Amino acid sequence: MANAQDLSAPLAAPAERTSPLAFRLSATITSDPDEVRALWQALETDPAMTFHQSHVWVDAWTKGTGMEIFLVTLEQDGSPFAILPLEIETVGGLKIARFAGTAYSNENTGLIDTKRRHPGEHVSASQLASALSRAGLEADIVLFDKMTPETAGRLPFAALPRVFHQNPSFQLPLFADFNAVLAQINGKRRRKKYRVSERRIEAMGGYNHLTGETDGKALRLLNAFFAQKTTRLAAQGLPDVFADPGVRAFFHNLATTRDAEGKPGLELHGIELSGGEHAGEIISVAGLTIKDRHVTCQFGSINEDIAADVSAGEFLFYRMIERASAAGHQVFDFGVGDQLYKRSWCPQRTELLDCYLALNAKGRVAAPLIAGIIRVKRLIKTSPMLHRLAARLRGLMVHNSRPTPETD
Repeated sequence: MANAQDLSAPLAAPAERTSPLAFRLSATITSDPDEVRALWQALETDPAMTFHQSHVWVDAWTKGTGMEIFLVTLEQDGSPFAILPLEIETVGGLKIARFAGTAYSNENTGLIDTKRRHPGEHVSASQLASALSRAGLEADIVLFDKMTPETAGRLPFAALPRVFHQNPSFQLPLFADFNAVLAQINGKRRRKKYRVSERRIEAMGGYNHLTGETDGKALRLLNAFFAQKTTRLAAQGLPDVFADPGVRAFFHNLATTRDAEGKPGLELHGIELSGGEHAGEIISVAGLTIKDRHVTCQFGSINEDIAADVSAGEFLFYRMIERASAAGHQVFDFGVGDQLYKRSWCPQRTELLDCYLALNAKGRVAAPLIAGIIRVKRLIKTSPMLHRLAARLRGLMVHNSRPTPETD
């Protein structure tokens, strides 16, 4: 297992040094998006910037959850080159600043002006910490999580200590020829599996492929997802991470926020039974975000009560991926988390990094502990035996925490 110090170049944090190309770094902080709207809009158009730091994502998150936003603008000799949309959460008395909504994101980049950076320019960890502290960021430590090696190698992150994130992410390259897409992942077997699922669904009465083309349709699909996920997580003995009203409001906002062309921030898809005993029932749902030909699956669910044996989730993925290929998209990203269905679809796997920056003495004491917790999580998730043991213990804890019925 790699430690922060074990990561080989260019991932290892460079030693603190004075560079002839080092510049005067300063930061300003506001909670008013209007104050940085022009720069934000300019930076988020860069294809290298992820949707998870877009104005749509952050605005939906803050309005839904009520979290206070800290928009950090970094400046080079007085000229702005980055915006970091952060929130601060207190955990065990420790104030941790993170990207806004990162608990539900799949990759983070911040908002960086990639066109103006000189490859020799350098920002040390102490420079960045000083700039954030002087600007008044009231946090003990900043955790920039779920970044690709490419992003972690850019300013202002390049000099920060880092560890591997506990989970990788998975991607499927797309081409105009859908047969070429399937050829990457045993196309013959994938097509056969799709046809089997389709026959089974047809035997149940047929189906419709629904999309959230109106707000009403989008919310119907989203609420079906919440219901299906609640049932699924309860059956697995897991807490429902979508149960919080603020989180649900966040996704409602994303699904109903539309651009000038009417495209929503969150694109909902679902398979509905069109006939038979369960006509009108939605048996699978998925939510997608799309930025610059990069499609990311944010979540998915199935109705196991009436469609447990038809592979409804796989069937929906097949249709969405075929549709994305036809639309000219370049990547279908299955997001963070190592699961068998992602491995079966994706020939590409991306290891992600968590960079961290202590801002004061409390943060410096906590930094090794935070890094250690991340390493332990990764160790558990990459060890089948430890993962099974952790799942068993978690299930017992959830079971024991449930109230027992009163008896006379």
